[in-house]
Amino acid sequence: MKVGFLLGKEHETLPYSELNALLEIYDIDKNLSIFDNYVVLDKLDDDNSDNDKDNKNNNISKAEYMETINNIESITKRSAYINESHLILFEMLYVDKDLQKNINMFYKNLIDLPLDNILNIDISKDTFAVRALKVPKEIKQKEDKNEKNIIKNTKDIKDIKKPNSMDIEREVGRIIKEKTGAKVNLKNPSKVVKVIILKDRIYLALLIEKRDKEYFQKNRPHLRAYFHPGCILPKLARCMVNLARLKEGDILLDPFCGTGGFLIEGGFIGCKLIGSDIDDRMVEGTLLNLKSYNLMDNIISIKKWDAKYIKDYLNTLKIKEVDGIITDPPYGISTSKKGDIESILNSLGNVLKDNGYMVFASSKKVYLEDLRLMDMYEIYIHKSLTRYVHVYKKE
Repeated sequence: MKVGFLLGKEHETLPYSELNALLEIYDIDKNLSIFDNYVVLDKLDDDNSDNDKDNKNNNISKAEYMETINNIESITKRSAYINESHLILFEMLYVDKDLQKNINMFYKNLIDLPLDNILNIDISKDTFAVRALKVPKEIKQKEDKNEKNIIKNTKDIKDIKKPNSMDIEREVGRIIKEKTGAKVNLKNPSKVVKVIILKDRIYLALLIEKRDKEYFQKNRPHLRAYFHPGCILPKLARCMVNLARLKEGDILLDPFCGTGGFLIEGGFIGCKLIGSDIDDRMVEGTLLNLKSYNLMDNIISIKKWDAKYIKDYLNTLKIKEVDGIITDPPYGISTSKKGDIESILNSLGNVLKDNGYMVFASSKKVYLEDLRLMDMYEIYIHKSLTRYVHVYKKE
């Protein structure tokens, strides 16, 4: 059983790191192959027993199979940079550089496959659509020098065809329709068949889940009930929550909560929330925002508090440690205060559980003494601001 993930390309490394973190959260062994922004999770069934040989996904029971699919759906839904997830059904490797020749061979293989069984189509209720994807985009049809000359010497170039997504979708759709009897529905299909073309292979897959791309646009900070400039955008905030390996029911602490961006994203995945800020306007704004998203039941406490004394704050709540810390400390202040903030960041490990993560953003690289730096990501915002996202772990 193989699963493919189509990653966003907004950042060179963050999408892949987020995927790794989410696989850890859902306790899925990572055996990954990377093809540009397409990542394949391979051999999910290697460590399982050999009890169900009749299952089309060999070596895993139906319950284990459904649990894996449900987890992949959840990973995609809660991600920031994973655009789609696919269940890979068939793989064709190739070495020839002639892309059209390879695609024709792929068509021939599809004709020979039991597609009604592989796609698990019930013609009484299922409809389908085909979507083709070339990864990376640099894959091109092999050029024929004679073809160039033909194009230069004649006006009739309609007969000279190169493979494009629409042609591939049309032909694969025709084959599936003829072999299964299923109806095509381009607007609202019950099954979306994916054709993924990589540099050395072509996959036939089914769409498992597609991330809601509109969410991060509709929930930009300036559209919230309370807004203050300088907020981290919700897509990056969600990614940072995921990098902290937080699960439903875990306690998330943000000691510089601002308008509550991290708490909102943590609340959406079911975290229990503790926040504080030295500015009472920010505290009121955070509460207003959390209320507008119906996240009040997730709150343990949101208070005006100096982050220097965060341990005392948790003591008032009778909490000794938290599962994760995610924050964006105010680095646009005087040098003396910056020193205080680094001291505060160093001290936060005292309230973090063993093997817990602290993820924070700053305008410069920060090296802490008592936590292990796992990763650091440079994110260009504009010419006068670059953010560094730090991922620290308590070991």
